[in-house]
Amino acid sequence: MHMAPRDSRDEDLMIQMISTADPAPPADDPLDDVFGSDAGSPAFESEDRPEARESHPSDVRRLQTEHATSGYREGIAAAKAKSIQAGFDEGFGLGANVGLKAGQVIGFLEGITDALRAGNDDDFLHAQQLLEDARKDLSTEGIFNERYWETDGTWKYELQAHRPESDILFEDVAAAHPLIVKWNGIIDSQLAKWAIHRQILDLIPETPTPAVLEKKEVKVEQQPREKLDW
Repeated sequence: MHMAPRDSRDEDLMIQMISTADPAPPADDPLDDVFGSDAGSPAFESEDRPEARESHPSDVRRLQTEHATSGYREGIAAAKAKSIQAGFDEGFGLGANVGLKAGQVIGFLEGITDALRAGNDDDFLHAQQLLEDARKDLSTEGIFNERYWETDGTWKYELQAHRPESDILFEDVAAAHPLIVKWNGIIDSQLAKWAIHRQILDLIPETPTPAVLEKKEVKVEQQPREKLDW
């Protein structure tokens, strides 16, 4: 049997068709999910295409916003806590000094009123009225009235300039409070009226017994009012 020889042009056309056929799609590497794709791999190149980025938006901006907001809130909370603690520490010291001086005024007036109680006369009634007025003026509402304090806790009244401004103590601020100044003046006049010396009061025990108090009341009856024996 005789076969016709192949035309060389047909062979060239077949080779050209095979060489221009679409390449086979690359096989998926299961390790790409763990280690990522190489820079030259098709998976890596597909992620760089604009259409891929549009279909899978990045969460980086959202995470940055969340972290920034969280950090801002934590910073505000920490700053507020620090400011509150500092304000509490400073306010407590100042309030304690004001309260101490107010308590001294009340204590003096209570002692004078108790000493005059047995007489039940005008002097006793006057001392009793002073005590009631002092308790009203030197109450928390009176001491910390907005007339004497700014909204930030600083005082509105003037301080005595007997020491540099940088050396001002809480005791100085408390002593210059208008109500403390007012009632300290009243106490001084009462102590002078009844010939009471502060130095003697310093020698009295802090917790006198009831018997001592009764003895003092008896002495008030036996002695003239111009001089009380404390």
